[in-house]
Amino acid sequence: MSNAPSNRMRKRLYAGVFTVVLVFTVYICVNLFNISVINSEYYRSKANNQQLDSFTINANRGTIYDTNGKILAQSSTVWDVIITPSDIKEFDEKDTELICKTAAEICDVDYEELLEVCRDTEGPFYRYYTVKTKVDKETSDAITQFRIKNKLARYSIFTVPNTKRDYPNESLAASVIGFTNFDGDGIYGVEAYYDEYLQGIDGKIVTARDAKGDAMPYEYETRYEAQDGNSLYLTIDTVLQHYLEKNLENVMTQHNVQNRACGIIMNAKTGAILAMATAPGFDLNDPAVLSAYYQTRLAEYEEELRENEEERTEEEILALLSDRESLYRETQWKNKAISELYFPGSVFKVVTAASALEEEVIDAGSHITTCFGVVEVAGTKIHCWTEAGHGDMDLQNALIKSCNPSFIAIGNLLGTKAFTDYFEAFGLTEKTGVDLPGESSPIYMPYSRMGPVELASSAFGQTNKITPLQMITAYAAAINGGYLVTPHVVDKIVDSTGNVIMTNSTEVKRQVISEDTSATMRMLLENVVEYNGGSNAYITGYRIGGKSGTSQKLDEYSDVNMRYVGSMCCFTPADDPEIVMLVMVDEPYNGQYYGSAVAAPVISAVFSECLEYMGIYAQYTAEELAEQDTTVPYIIGSNGLAAITTLNTCGLEYEFIGDENGKVVATVPGAGYTIPKGGKVVVYMDDSEKLTVTVPNVIGMTVEQANAAITSAGLNISLSGGAILNDKAKAVTQSIDPDTVVYKGTVIEVKFILNDETG
Repeated sequence: MSNAPSNRMRKRLYAGVFTVVLVFTVYICVNLFNISVINSEYYRSKANNQQLDSFTINANRGTIYDTNGKILAQSSTVWDVIITPSDIKEFDEKDTELICKTAAEICDVDYEELLEVCRDTEGPFYRYYTVKTKVDKETSDAITQFRIKNKLARYSIFTVPNTKRDYPNESLAASVIGFTNFDGDGIYGVEAYYDEYLQGIDGKIVTARDAKGDAMPYEYETRYEAQDGNSLYLTIDTVLQHYLEKNLENVMTQHNVQNRACGIIMNAKTGAILAMATAPGFDLNDPAVLSAYYQTRLAEYEEELRENEEERTEEEILALLSDRESLYRETQWKNKAISELYFPGSVFKVVTAASALEEEVIDAGSHITTCFGVVEVAGTKIHCWTEAGHGDMDLQNALIKSCNPSFIAIGNLLGTKAFTDYFEAFGLTEKTGVDLPGESSPIYMPYSRMGPVELASSAFGQTNKITPLQMITAYAAAINGGYLVTPHVVDKIVDSTGNVIMTNSTEVKRQVISEDTSATMRMLLENVVEYNGGSNAYITGYRIGGKSGTSQKLDEYSDVNMRYVGSMCCFTPADDPEIVMLVMVDEPYNGQYYGSAVAAPVISAVFSECLEYMGIYAQYTAEELAEQDTTVPYIIGSNGLAAITTLNTCGLEYEFIGDENGKVVATVPGAGYTIPKGGKVVVYMDDSEKLTVTVPNVIGMTVEQANAAITSAGLNISLSGGAILNDKAKAVTQSIDPDTVVYKGTVIEVKFILNDETG
């Protein structure tokens, strides 16, 4: 019998082999399809990781400018120093040690740590290791020169460009600008709000490696340049910002403010924010460092912890200190003007008055109520700020005297529905929409829950909590013709080639009150500032309107330990407002807390320093010109007769020391000092020893009393403060301490304020 396979057996064999081959082929094809198509990105990435190295070129973040083009924030090029252990492994031990030693010396890092990284060929930093980030050009050049001098491989040790954020004005406008984190992302202020515009697009350097993992020549390197971010032009004016911050810092010190202070200067018609500040500020270049204000408070807290009888371990004390430090750090970063709520107090009476005028339930001259110092509403007694009461009140006097019972009556005339409708119309039930992060929503009493007592207290600003920005925005609507505008801090965004890609124009949400009602409010509020010779916000020659306010922090403190918020909002020129300014002082703690006493002087000081800069000039009456201060003239070298003539022309008195027929050798005060007309200049005609006198203590005196005391002592007085024409104003500071011995004729500057809630 033959052993040769039959045709049938051969066919079965061929079929089996074919099936196996087919299955194997299909398996290979499926896997190839899976690798090359379905999971191609995964395997391509794996291959790239083995064959390619890449280093990011960080894009320069866009520059931030003020409204006049002054740089507030900018990015500069720095470099990261990198070593590549996979390349260094090919060197002998001496070269490895040299690289590590030189890098450690140039970059001021640990040598042993670098050496360990270079020797660890299996470690996570085998491909590359960042020795130091953000070094300057001098350090980068030193690294490059070292590599070239020692003929080392290109990627053994090298630098790649990075970017560093600088704030040339340090703390100026810190809460508005914000800052970036270590990765270059904006986390506060406009840095955060406009982060996507500022960031730019990072570039990249891609290098190829051979089969051994060694870097290949330059021709295998690909470079993708970074695209710089867009730049911001703010509405902030650094001149106004400086003066606002300076005077807020002064009020913090003068009134021992416990919970910070803030201020806003805004264009009343457009909503453009010209200045916005929170005091104390912080250094944008080193934001993690506490300001001196918070360092002092932290030291006080530590002293309290260590003196407390409760036993705590050192670890517990340090943990509590760390928590408190973190709290203070986060607090100092917050923009108080937009993130913290407060009871606006009597400043809010502007909204109540405007609403009532618009609804025609009152007019400017009609009798409203008779104030007896207290009024009972639904069984609850509500007091005026003065126990004696104000008597018969019309709207003008109710605003001047800041009479709470009058505004309770006005709120009652309006009614709950109309009051809440206008409260919403003035934008006080929602955020303003300002282009800054962290704006808080108001807490207010809705119509459905507002009873007679809530309506009464709401009418004079004590029930609803809003932000300072919401208050000034509503206030602007009351005096700008009735238009509620959206506040903004960025004017325009410009790309790296100079093209404007976005602008923030004036956005009018709605007209809340009529032009006529708004004009009436301007007139009433100008009279408030000018009442009885001038409030603390008054400046001779300028038309200023405003209203102060003092609120109790009823939700935080008991009646026994009550704290207050003093604030004021003013505008100028009163007949056609261009700017409106609000200052809020949270918990002044030196005995004075009325808004007219703590906030109004800040506004007066800022306006005095800034109005001419803004193109708003004083217009004096003939009487005001006659009473203006004068400047001591330069008369050194003049003879006696010429000196007398010059001094008489300036309206100044004089006292000669020495022979009047000689030449003037010196004067006290010196040339350029400002003193009132009628002040006395001591003129020295020879080298005689200068006469001295002792400075009297005038704190607490009226203007008339202080003037008499200073001039009687042979000195000159310089009056400051808006209330110097008010016979109730009292001296609160003097430029030279009492009992100091000074030259006769020296100028003593004395500041006066009116310490009550009027105005």
